[in-house]
Amino acid sequence: MKTVNLQIDGKKIFAEEGTTILEAARQNGIDIPTLCYHPRLAPLGHCRVCIVDIEGIEKPITSCDNPVAEGMVVTTSTPEIQEMRNQILVLSLSTHPYKDCLTCERTGTCELQEKAYNFQVELPEQLEREVPVEKSADNPYIVRDEDKCILCGRCVQVCRSGPGCFVYDLIGNGVNTRVVPYHDGKEVSLEEAGCIFCGQCVDVCPVAALSETGRAAGGREWELTRAPGVCVECSLGCVLERQASGDELIKVTVPTEGDKVSWLCKKGKFGVHELDPETILAPLLLQGKEYAEIDYDQAVKQAATSMLDIKNSSGPGAVAVLASGKQSNEETYLLQKLARSVLGTANVDLGVENSWVQAFQGMQKVTGPGVCGPTPASMQKCEAIMVIGSGLEESHPVAAMAVQQAGRFGDAVIVRLAGDKEQKSAWEEINIEPKAGGETAALEGITAALKGDDPAKSAGDAGVPADQLKEAAEQLSKMRSCIVVSPSFFESADTKQIDALLKMAEAGGKLANGRSELLLLSRFSNATGTVLLGGSPVFGPGLAALNGKAGLNREAILTAAEEGKVKGVLIVGEGFADSKLKGLEFLAVSCLNREYAPKDANLLFPAQAAVRKRGTFTNSAGQTCLNESAASNGYSEREGWKLICDLAEAMGEKWNYTSLEDIREEMLSLIPG
Repeated sequence: MKTVNLQIDGKKIFAEEGTTILEAARQNGIDIPTLCYHPRLAPLGHCRVCIVDIEGIEKPITSCDNPVAEGMVVTTSTPEIQEMRNQILVLSLSTHPYKDCLTCERTGTCELQEKAYNFQVELPEQLEREVPVEKSADNPYIVRDEDKCILCGRCVQVCRSGPGCFVYDLIGNGVNTRVVPYHDGKEVSLEEAGCIFCGQCVDVCPVAALSETGRAAGGREWELTRAPGVCVECSLGCVLERQASGDELIKVTVPTEGDKVSWLCKKGKFGVHELDPETILAPLLLQGKEYAEIDYDQAVKQAATSMLDIKNSSGPGAVAVLASGKQSNEETYLLQKLARSVLGTANVDLGVENSWVQAFQGMQKVTGPGVCGPTPASMQKCEAIMVIGSGLEESHPVAAMAVQQAGRFGDAVIVRLAGDKEQKSAWEEINIEPKAGGETAALEGITAALKGDDPAKSAGDAGVPADQLKEAAEQLSKMRSCIVVSPSFFESADTKQIDALLKMAEAGGKLANGRSELLLLSRFSNATGTVLLGGSPVFGPGLAALNGKAGLNREAILTAAEEGKVKGVLIVGEGFADSKLKGLEFLAVSCLNREYAPKDANLLFPAQAAVRKRGTFTNSAGQTCLNESAASNGYSEREGWKLICDLAEAMGEKWNYTSLEDIREEMLSLIPG
């Protein structure tokens, strides 16, 4: 990349060609005020607060959307520029209800308020506007307060560049200009305008024109407790920040620092588990047809004794341990250790598809351990993306957004194999639709084309034209390309299909020692952490081979329970409410809510929601991230890892873990990379 020499406020600096004046200034500790600019968005240049003088140019220019140039001399502040900025802010304040600042939740963090203070702007007379003064709450997630909107354009920009929904538009003229949900030539509700409620518009709003439902009474921004976290709603594992006031979670957002495409979706931002009448607050023992609260120590002893009795009378194969895949790495490690080392059973499935495990192991054989794969940020820069499987928009919305951004703004070619047939896109796509059962042949045909061979010979029964396979191979062979595999692929994939996928990825240069451009997405949230920590029935921690001693997977365990072969089961997490487990002698479940537990479970333990869970999670790219507690439930609760330790102790083991750090130290000693 070419380096440009320039001068800003008398300081000689260097910047990469293409860097904006604003970015170059901030990289060198020189502040230029902004209002419409946001680091996660393409520059807008609407508000003109960031204007600067350039030597040789008669009028000031915006610094957020103009690039640096060789020999450029920039002055960021002069009396004339300060006066122009002041007038811009005066105009914004004249249509903004600044008298509400005393009761506004954004006071102290409002960007307009901050600029007005920094410039010591004299408050102008309020102009009358024909805009609604009542807040609009036509949905359960987002509140719109048009009276506070300063027309910065951020919400319009992020909606179009992120999810690509085009929900917002500008209507009206002059001081009566409004930003509203708009569809088919008329103002509508957010839902009618096609909003998917990802909340990105809320996150970028500089004032309180957009906010989360319930946010107004949740406390001022600086009063909120902030905790780093990981979204466990899908296997992508987006990094987030939770903000709480006392016992109540107020908002979920992305950290201030991070990738420009690091956003959340509806599930991550608004999918919060809060207390309801069915929340389990204390251990519950089934007595007849009703549950009764019992002492925690008594409950632990009951579970330990019952599971050991079944093991001793019917053998270790008669017991099993299951989990939802949303548990932390530390919980996964302890659960599999409890199952294998204490109960002596190999029947361990803590949330991961067998076909996904096979693909993950095959990938690691090529790349080596600890290699991080593609992320939403890197995907946006790709020249081509191959999406294998359907339903990505539903299962992993942020990954789907990254694919769309690459196609819409990066001119990437999107190759879809067995994708959504009805999907229509505004960017270039190659849609490969093999006939039923022809997916493996299609993958083999692309591999042949990548090697310079005739794809028709390998894909003869796929029902896909050879020219289309060659075109897909040409796109995949580009240096900046990647493969994204949705969970639907693993629902029916067999060994041949997995092998064909890995061979195609390797032939296209997407897999190599120390490098991976293959993103394997699971329907289970912490799939990567689960398999690495031994939560699969076919591998121990660190993908250690079990030497022919693999146990039953989830489906086989449930079938064996129905047949009476498995008689005692311990379940951690949700997702089992509809499972047929009536034939068991004993079933203990740790979950948030009674509705999440299978009917007639013998014993229920209270569990923690992810928002209150301490531990680590490993995302689909292989990055391990910390999840801290943002708020307590307002009642005494025991952490999940401590429950597992207490069960082990009640079964006669002495683990002696005093903290999560003790568990991590043992984990790291067993897992390479």
